[in-house]
Amino acid sequence: MTRRRWRTALAGATAGALALAGASPAFAEDATAQLDEKADPALIAEIDAEGEAEAWIRFQGGPDFSDAFDADAKTDKGTAAVEAAQAFATSSQAEATAVLEEAGAAYESYWASSSIRVTADADLLAELAALDSVAGIDAPGEYAAVEPVEEAIGVQAAEWGLTGIGADDVWDMGIDGNGVVIASIDSGVDYTHPALVDQYRGNNHDGTFTHDYNFFDVQGTCGGVPCDTDGHGTHTMGTMVGDDGQGNQIGVAPGAQWISVNGCCPSREGLIAAGQWIAAPTDLAGNNADPSKAPDIVNNSWGASSTIYDPYYEAVVALWHAAGIIPVFSAGNSGSYGCESTNSPSTYSDVIAVGAYDSTGLISPQSSKGPGVDGQNKPDIAAPGLGIRSAVPGGGYGYRSGTSMAAPHVSGTIALMISAAPSLAGDYQAVYDILAGSAVDVDDTSCGGTAEVNNVYGHGRLDAFAAFTASPVVDFGAAEGTVTDSLGAPLEDVKVAFTGDVTRTAVTAADGTYAIPALPADDYVVTIEKFWYATQTYAVTVPVGVTTTVDSTLATRPTGTITGTVTDGSGQGWPLAASVSNAGGQVSVETDPATGQFSITLPVDQWDLVVEAAYPGYSTQTVTASTGGSVPVALTADSTCTAPGYGYATLGENFETGALPEGWTVVNRGEGGWAFQSVRANSAGTGGFAIGDGAALPGGALLDTDLISPVFDLSSADSAQLTFGAWIASFLNSGTHDVSISTDGGATWEPIWDHTGTLSAQTVTVDLSAWAASTETRLKFHFGNNNQRAFWWQLDDVLVGTAGTCAPVDGGLVLGEVTAAGAAVEGATVLHAPSGYNSATGADGSYWMFVPATGATTLEAAKTGTGTDSGQFTLVNGAVTIADFTLT
Repeated sequence: MTRRRWRTALAGATAGALALAGASPAFAEDATAQLDEKADPALIAEIDAEGEAEAWIRFQGGPDFSDAFDADAKTDKGTAAVEAAQAFATSSQAEATAVLEEAGAAYESYWASSSIRVTADADLLAELAALDSVAGIDAPGEYAAVEPVEEAIGVQAAEWGLTGIGADDVWDMGIDGNGVVIASIDSGVDYTHPALVDQYRGNNHDGTFTHDYNFFDVQGTCGGVPCDTDGHGTHTMGTMVGDDGQGNQIGVAPGAQWISVNGCCPSREGLIAAGQWIAAPTDLAGNNADPSKAPDIVNNSWGASSTIYDPYYEAVVALWHAAGIIPVFSAGNSGSYGCESTNSPSTYSDVIAVGAYDSTGLISPQSSKGPGVDGQNKPDIAAPGLGIRSAVPGGGYGYRSGTSMAAPHVSGTIALMISAAPSLAGDYQAVYDILAGSAVDVDDTSCGGTAEVNNVYGHGRLDAFAAFTASPVVDFGAAEGTVTDSLGAPLEDVKVAFTGDVTRTAVTAADGTYAIPALPADDYVVTIEKFWYATQTYAVTVPVGVTTTVDSTLATRPTGTITGTVTDGSGQGWPLAASVSNAGGQVSVETDPATGQFSITLPVDQWDLVVEAAYPGYSTQTVTASTGGSVPVALTADSTCTAPGYGYATLGENFETGALPEGWTVVNRGEGGWAFQSVRANSAGTGGFAIGDGAALPGGALLDTDLISPVFDLSSADSAQLTFGAWIASFLNSGTHDVSISTDGGATWEPIWDHTGTLSAQTVTVDLSAWAASTETRLKFHFGNNNQRAFWWQLDDVLVGTAGTCAPVDGGLVLGEVTAAGAAVEGATVLHAPSGYNSATGADGSYWMFVPATGATTLEAAKTGTGTDSGQFTLVNGAVTIADFTLT
């Protein structure tokens, strides 16, 4: 469908053109009135033109956050806030979800901003609009990072923006943000950047990282580790916390920690999911949400693509407030349009919106201006935003300009304030009042307001040192010490934590020393720990104005080994290539892929071992074992049924791998074809899917493509029927969508299903009883656009029969290596010609593949320009066969 920005007005004539299929005249008239009242006219226009569209459902009311606001501790606030938001989402969405379930519609529900995303036609929208619980039905919004202006790269120490706001003066007081966590919703962060790696909360400071609860890959582009495919997020995070310890002082609060979501800015659903994660971070799989791991501050250098008010993030911001998370937003770079140019969510009354000024203190012409909604002053404050040098992915530094660069200065300043005055944690109003009261007034009433508070500079220019001195700063002492081993040698990267009413941390340097120059006077438990060494704890009182020394000697722990064997546990039983690691990841070993055996050496203790198969489609398993013992591990095939040697009883495919499935083929007779990765969300099922995307082609381009199944035995099916998930988006009925069957292995074909026009997300069932005796059966899914703009066909969950149970397939697992002249060959193809199954070698010349055959069979290896080899091997059902090749 066509993405349109959220808007509140469109020519009224479009709504009147909507007709409801199958409805009585009275109902149709009433339904049209309901849609006119509740639905975005742009959405109605899209449905009128295309038959259906993506819709967002908003609900009446809001969560009761009273328990969260009444709680004293930030952790308790977060837990209560998340529970309240989830409870409201469940109750407010109950009627709508019942309607959607009854209709068999695929939908996604969000609890942070109680809303539902669904692809709907006119009938379904009318039924939803008739519900009293539904407040509005909208088209998808458009969102983007507040794009900066690229500038040249340079080198210097503390940046002008930091010294200009007095951040270095705060550092001189021993305050650097220690104990505070800042999050960003942006394009991601390069966590390996030297100015950011030490500040990443997931850094275990022993060479390993824990990404659970510290990074959310909402875009699914990072492969389980923080990444930044744009550079915007790395730059903004650098301005908040960056310092490489080698003179590149780019961050306002270099002692603070960071976490991140790459939520900006693919879609509304991505941003809402990001907002949910900020309130209750999860593990990498998106499970086990934990509000206690939420940040203190969240920086948002993004906004809606238009200046029209978008309400969808209001509920997310309200959740953050209740959870004690302080929201900061860039005001936007639309100042050239004049007054009233801030965008959502920066125009909300309950966020800190930040404008940008240059090194002379003059506001940027591009910095968005107020007033905001209902005439309130926007921006709230201005900060350095032009010519800001910060981190860029890959370890370098670069200059950028804009309010995206200004907002991080404010977020970093808040971290300094909370670090110095822990009572400010979670207290948005107190933080706001201090920032506003300490800002340097600038008289500019060109967009209204006064000399003290106006719609160009807000309350004025940011002054971090003044904000620090205006904060309710506690009495401080300090701590320092040296950590050595039992021989007196200094230990580097030892984690030191002082835990009292607040927690402050440090990591030892190469000489074993650490220092916490500003530590609130209090009683603490000091924990000193490093992997391979026995942890030490001390009870310490830190007096006001005194530096307390806590030295420690750590003894090496005795070690032992844990052995075991990793095998398939779902029926094949063969040994598995797998990694075996302790839960923290400090030690990891690989199994022998031929036997599945491993041996791992760890300090003497009981350990949780994480076992992860090197092959796709297996569930990762955690087992508990003690040194000196042995543990068998049987990994099970997961629900995707993509593990080697597994398939559905007759034919089944979920398209989970993001690539053409084994045994399937694509035939293209035009410029595009069936693909298995897409920027579009899956509306035909869940997870991966196949798509023929005509909308991705230039106008007039031909799309004529077949997706053909492997040969299967239809006579073995428990029921002669085909089901598949489909979502067809058609433009003026221009596309051709059909399915054919072959009973002779693909030599000839007969049509069995076709569809013209749009088909909302549903499961299609096709009777195959006329061909039930076929043993050489294939299916062909054909999509053509007739040289017109046919939009797309999404296909998922193809199943023949009714028993969608994943089961072992007869055959063996083959692995080995390919060499030539004694060296490993990368990119060679190993082929089992009778089945077509094949595999490519990696950089080390190794390969693996499942072969659906047993007994004596021939395997071939080849690489163009290098040579060929072949051999006969005996494959045993459910066993591993080693097949090495030498190309000549």
